[in-house]
Amino acid sequence: MNFAINIIVVWTYLKLHKKFNKPKIYCFMAPGSQQQTQIEINNRLVFKYCLRAAFFGCFTVFLGGTAIGLLLKKFPIIDEYIDTFYVWSSFASGFFHILIAIFAGFIIYHYHRRMVKIRLGLDTAEASFLGIVIGLLTVPEFFLIPASWLSGLIQSLYH
Repeated sequence: MNFAINIIVVWTYLKLHKKFNKPKIYCFMAPGSQQQTQIEINNRLVFKYCLRAAFFGCFTVFLGGTAIGLLLKKFPIIDEYIDTFYVWSSFASGFFHILIAIFAGFIIYHYHRRMVKIRLGLDTAEASFLGIVIGLLTVPEFFLIPASWLSGLIQSLYH
């Protein structure tokens, strides 16, 4: 799902802002100039970028789950207020899971902001915009889905 969202957002942005290009090769280098060619932005580059971003999104989900586990293990007193099986059982539990989802979205934003500048050669404002949009759209929402729903679904499939 993250891969599809990444492809749609990045490709649409690049198409609307006419960022797809052919590389410009400079015949001579001015003294002190290091860049000889521009980055060629094409469909293949966008596909590779979005595939890497989707893998990073999976890694971010793992980080969020690990953060939940470590926080509950390190501070056992909050274990009585935070319920991962019934996420919305209390205000504290719901708020905790929202914070973890925001944390994961923030990591996704920073990844995209940095990688769009490096891989696609966009400027800082464009990279920040794409990072915000993708970070908001690919936040791991399943942190907000109660595990009791999933266990009920799995039980109904096997019975």
